[in-house]
Amino acid sequence: MKTEFDFIVIGTGLAGLTSALVLKEKGSVLLISKSYLTDCATNLAQGGIAAVVTKEDNFSSHIKDTLAAGAYHNDRNAVKFLVEKAPSAIFWLEDQGVKFEKKDGLFNPTKEAAHSCNRVLHITDFTGREIEKSLILNAKLNKKIHMMENSFVLDLLVRKKRCYGIQIFINNKIINLFSRATVLATGGTGQLYKWTTNPGIATGDGLGMAYRAGLKFKDIEFIQFHPTALKHGRSPLFLLSEALRGEGAYIVNEKGERFVSKIDPRGEMAPRDIVARAIYNMSKESRVFLDIRHKGKRFLKNRFPNIYKELLNRGLDLSSDLIPISAAAHYTCGGIEVDLSGRTKIANLFAFGEVSRTGVHGANRLASNSLLEAVVFPRKMVGCIADLPARIETIGFPLPLYSDKIIPIPDIKPKLQELMWEKVGIIRRKKELQDALEQINQWEKQVNIENTINQELAELKNMLTVSKLIVGAALKRKGSLGAHFIEPLGRKQE
Repeated sequence: MKTEFDFIVIGTGLAGLTSALVLKEKGSVLLISKSYLTDCATNLAQGGIAAVVTKEDNFSSHIKDTLAAGAYHNDRNAVKFLVEKAPSAIFWLEDQGVKFEKKDGLFNPTKEAAHSCNRVLHITDFTGREIEKSLILNAKLNKKIHMMENSFVLDLLVRKKRCYGIQIFINNKIINLFSRATVLATGGTGQLYKWTTNPGIATGDGLGMAYRAGLKFKDIEFIQFHPTALKHGRSPLFLLSEALRGEGAYIVNEKGERFVSKIDPRGEMAPRDIVARAIYNMSKESRVFLDIRHKGKRFLKNRFPNIYKELLNRGLDLSSDLIPISAAAHYTCGGIEVDLSGRTKIANLFAFGEVSRTGVHGANRLASNSLLEAVVFPRKMVGCIADLPARIETIGFPLPLYSDKIIPIPDIKPKLQELMWEKVGIIRRKKELQDALEQINQWEKQVNIENTINQELAELKNMLTVSKLIVGAALKRKGSLGAHFIEPLGRKQE
């Protein structure tokens, strides 16, 4: 098979697809999926993508809302760049065939929690899926973009702070692939937790390989928990979009009380970290529900057709039933430190989307800014192409020994997910964080199997590495801030 490409993009969510479609004008692109192409967080995104596209809205308001949701821990220059480039990102998506909902020919945005006005563009209640569908179609139609599914990237090929490509499992063997530039768009870390909205692929692989390559992370302690996941079945939990609350849904306990407003005057429309903690605490004494029955069947079936149908399949009627909910791990606000063009501290290596830390999200992400980030920043990367090597450089990198035999691996994964949920979750305590770190260190010793590797073992090692980094970052941050909440210090801001 071909082993040299101008660009290698790891990940087929919105950040990866945008990167591939931007880079195709500059050379050959290899687009890699750990699973199948649509097995990504983008495909599960329901709410929408935030952008100032109406006369009633303005950049200053979007910037202010983003900073407030992020507990003012954001990089203000990055936020300004994100917001001001949002309209052109929307028009670019339209050029790719994405059809946002409009009324009388004009965008018809909805409102979501912590937004001061209607600015979330959507396509019914499965915006991410429709965007993913359009961009994958365009990528498939372009001969310069080569796609590889069900392929696990083991590591980056890095020497002297310079990236030459990747090491990858293909057909039960490990090979080296070389490129002028490599893009990490590997998504988040939700599968480190027992309860998550993330797909099964979200095991932090990109962060794991970036750490081994010597990159530094920032703000990785800020794990956002979505307040409203359907409390039904096993992970990944079915997400109940923020847009439901934007359209008037209540969050109630068994007595029918709207308890979130007792904690924050914005009630259900408060930032996610506040609502998630309120639900988490209430769930200790009562079941918690989403209630939107007052909006009526006709409205709900038209506005949320996919959610309505999915709930019916599970024996629940959005128009007549209280919907049981739980908070769940949803988004990694920090990650690999990058500049506005996605450049890392390693030459020829870029990172975009949830695996990166641009600084736009601060300590807690504003709803519907993640899809926006995944389009805005990869589009700026094209300006860096001139700085890349003119040709692909292939140098020798040793290959680990792949084992197609069953390597005895301790049953650590479910225990790790339970540990992270209980001790490194929505509410944290210093002693529990220390206990978690000690336990992860012990598990790392158990999986330190030298000279042989397979995908299951490699993935588990990534999960342990990234969990340890999250716990370490949480221990270093002394006070509560945004999604990082330490008891007994409470919501004191640094």
